[in-house]
Amino acid sequence: MKIEIEGKLSDDPRSAILAIEGVTRSLCQQTGKDPAEGVMMLLTAAVHMSNTYSASPIDETVTAMATALGYAVVAADDMFKLRAATQEPRQ
Repeated sequence: MKIEIEGKLSDDPRSAILAIEGVTRSLCQQTGKDPAEGVMMLLTAAVHMSNTYSASPIDETVTAMATALGYAVVAADDMFKLRAATQEPRQ
């Protein structure tokens, strides 16, 4: 597998997030996976990266990662205005 990014990536976090989302969406489409599996892949990759680059063992960082997920939800709402529970999902 080869992934190529064409053009210059912006330093803007929102643009980087959309690029990561696009790659994940493409992986799901090409493998016939549900987007929910893409979400799980992203979360698993985040834990793996955290564990790879942290000096502490996973049992000492798990609470910090769970907290980071909460902060990610807040950040996503700030950047993309998450839809309300009563709204239909996008197709």
